Amino acid sequence: MRIGIMLRHYEQHEGGVKHYTKTLLPLLFSLGAGHQFILIYQNPKLLGTYAGYPNVEEVVARIPGALLWDQIAVPWVIRNKKLDIIFNPKFTIPFFTRPKKVFVLHGSEWFAIPKHFKWIDQVYFGMLVPLYCRYADAFIAVANAVKKDAVLYVKADPKKIFTIYNAIDPNRFYFIDDVDRLQAVRAKYKLPERFILWVGQIESRKNIKRLVRAFSEISKDFPHRLVIAGEQRWSTKGELAEVKDLGLEDRVQILGWVSHDDLPAIYRLADLFAFPSLYEGFGIPLVEAMACGCPILTATTCAPPEVVDGAGYLVDPYDVEAIARGLRTILLDTNLRQKMVVRGLERAKDFSWEKCARQVLAVLESVGGVRATN
Repeated sequence: MRIGIMLRHYEQHEGGVKHYTKTLLPLLFSLGAGHQFILIYQNPKLLGTYAGYPNVEEVVARIPGALLWDQIAVPWVIRNKKLDIIFNPKFTIPFFTRPKKVFVLHGSEWFAIPKHFKWIDQVYFGMLVPLYCRYADAFIAVANAVKKDAVLYVKADPKKIFTIYNAIDPNRFYFIDDVDRLQAVRAKYKLPERFILWVGQIESRKNIKRLVRAFSEISKDFPHRLVIAGEQRWSTKGELAEVKDLGLEDRVQILGWVSHDDLPAIYRLADLFAFPSLYEGFGIPLVEAMACGCPILTATTCAPPEVVDGAGYLVDPYDVEAIARGLRTILLDTNLRQKMVVRGLERAKDFSWEKCARQVLAVLESVGGVRATN
């Protein structure tokens, strides 16, 4: 097949979707060696990114903007390059084109908790994502919870939704026992001896405000700090304002964006990874934490219960008291933490990028009407 891949999002921030794409593509090219992949960029500076792959061709569609690029530029490439299928690792597709269309739905929070997004995003997702789900020949949900939400909120046909989990790199995220490496990372970030960790993009749906309140309730009984690592977003200020309001400036440490090279050691150094998001389509930090041997507190909503599968302590993310009880319980119970570590290390092995890529390729081949190559 001649498979087109939409990569308008490839130059966005280094968040989950871009990481997903950058990890998935080389595996698709290798596993699908019998297919030709045509990569469609919006930015000409990206040409040559995958020049080393013999079954890859890179093209640029220069129309600016999002909607015009998706609905005019991409169809032009489809016709010009005679593509058999168009695949977007993000969540848009061109509506009126001949080839089969497949995309990846990375979450359902847009439908379930729309108030946590800008009004323009609420309008965009509310109007267009249901259409993408309707016009796609198939789409990939990153968790069964996302599949269920797509059926519930946008009336998507469950028969054309395939659940394929995200993953992590086990060569990067693993249980570190190198004391010198751990101490070097502790010194680099001035980390305390005892701390609770949170990792992600700092925005309202991540529920940091309630986590800070819960931490405030237990802070007098424990020596721990709350360490927050992640990129700031448009709603960051409202989430972190609680730190000052509660007088926790000396107990909450904001690291900002942390290199993936250092993150495994930070997980390993933490006594607990607290991730009570209001809604997570998958939650890659959960798998990272499990692989690094860090006990987890997370939410009962959407995908986290499915991802941790018994390896984490689940709480109602809207209940500050429940979050505080969970933090207290885990920090006080050494045996519970150890059991969570053991279960988490095993659970993390279930998530493989090669497995993900094989399953994605199988969907593309099935939709394209060819016999599976793997």
